[in-house]
Amino acid sequence: MIEAEGTDIVLDTGVDVLIYRAPRPETEDDRRYQRGRDLFVKERAGGPDIYYMHSWSLLPGEQEGIRLVTMNAAERFLEGRGLVLASYPGSTGSAILRSYGYGMLEEF
Repeated sequence: MIEAEGTDIVLDTGVDVLIYRAPRPETEDDRRYQRGRDLFVKERAGGPDIYYMHSWSLLPGEQEGIRLVTMNAAERFLEGRGLVLASYPGSTGSAILRSYGYGMLEEF
């Protein structure tokens, strides 16, 4: 729960919009993805959307956490993965690269 504009707002990874889901292990023996970060947005009618990262770990002793991020930080996070934030697509570096025919930032 966070406080914004004098009201308490609940951030719920089970209800809020999942924008990016980090890869998970495909089997119980899969050790490739032991931790990751998922990006969510809490859409609010009459108020600005709230973007946040959920950091998770499958390793014993490591804790999960939630951290608020700006829309620009969310955009940069997605851009680093070759994706674009749909609510803010016009001014990203990846949009410029796509206009030159590149599909992923790694291609450049």
